[in-house]
Amino acid sequence: MEADLTSVEVVFAQKLACGEPVTRQRAFRALQDWIKQQSAVNPFTEADMLRLCKGLHYVLWMQDKMLLQEELADRISQLLPVFTHENQRVLFIQSIFKSLAKEWNHIDRWRMDKFLMMMRRVLRVLFKYLASLKWKKSLRDAYWDAFRCTTLSTDRSFPDGLKFHFASLILDELDNAGGLNKKQVTACLKPFAELLAVRTISDYMFDSIAEEIFATILHQRSEEMASKMESDDAATNPPGIQFDYVALGQVLFDIGKKPETISRRRRKLYDLVKRFDVAAKGGDPYCFEAPVPEIILTSDDYKEAEKRLKKMNEEVALERKRIKLEKKRMQSQSECTQEEVASDDAKKVIPKIKPKKSAVKSKVLKRKSGRKHLGVKKIRTVNTHKAKSVT
Repeated sequence: MEADLTSVEVVFAQKLACGEPVTRQRAFRALQDWIKQQSAVNPFTEADMLRLCKGLHYVLWMQDKMLLQEELADRISQLLPVFTHENQRVLFIQSIFKSLAKEWNHIDRWRMDKFLMMMRRVLRVLFKYLASLKWKKSLRDAYWDAFRCTTLSTDRSFPDGLKFHFASLILDELDNAGGLNKKQVTACLKPFAELLAVRTISDYMFDSIAEEIFATILHQRSEEMASKMESDDAATNPPGIQFDYVALGQVLFDIGKKPETISRRRRKLYDLVKRFDVAAKGGDPYCFEAPVPEIILTSDDYKEAEKRLKKMNEEVALERKRIKLEKKRMQSQSECTQEEVASDDAKKVIPKIKPKKSAVKSKVLKRKSGRKHLGVKKIRTVNTHKAKSVT
């Protein structure tokens, strides 16, 4: 099989990834015939199936038109019944999820929706196929084992985004397929409940499974009760799959009582268990009932409470007024003290220092001596001028 697939995989890869839609469609029809022929002669190995699913992944990657994306996703999902052996079909489901997980981190946000749509279409075809076989237990267990290796895996390498999406799809697609009794529905949902008991899963994963599956079941029951009360027709059976609320509550209770369950998660599980118990007894799990007061109040009690409230408001107003007056008094006192300090500082004048008599006398003598010298100089200059004139 290795040689056969190696010899044709290049041709199929080129044709399926071709830009021409007609070429891709012809290659897809040829691929269906080739898979049917090879699967009957020599079964696919896991490596062969992974290469096949990777090629299908990139065929969808190349398709950009929305309507053609839906058509192509349907074509890929319709490959499931083409395989001749049941174990090959199980391997195809497991490989297509593994291939999607391997390429998940390389998918941009513009292409993400079409791959999530392909996941929904594959599950739809699978559940329709199981419904046609009356949900045979051996077949159902084989496919659920494939889910435990991929979308129900505790392995962190498998993207949580695909696990969240799978949990959000399971109820819709089971309802769409139909043909399930309550016991089979409980068996289909039990692996999700078992996943809640694993400590290593993230809180977001735990909350997503609890909300998308078990809380959704309870909300559906609440809506059924509300519509039944509005129509007053209790004999009408609601459409869709039916749930065994007692069995589901017991499954969650068994998980919550395990010692390895985290306390915060245990509280949430027990809250779901209580709501399932209410649903099992025919009640609305999300019905809000106003608590009955222990003490019944009379009109006199209300009047007395009104008087106490008025008195309290008056006391509060008086207290506020007293605080304001106290603040004003404190402010006026602080201003008075500041004025007194300023006046005391003004009175403290620094005395003038009188010069000593000896210093004054010395200054006067210096002035007089300076004048005498100036007079001598003047006399001398006059005498010299006279002498020059005589000569």
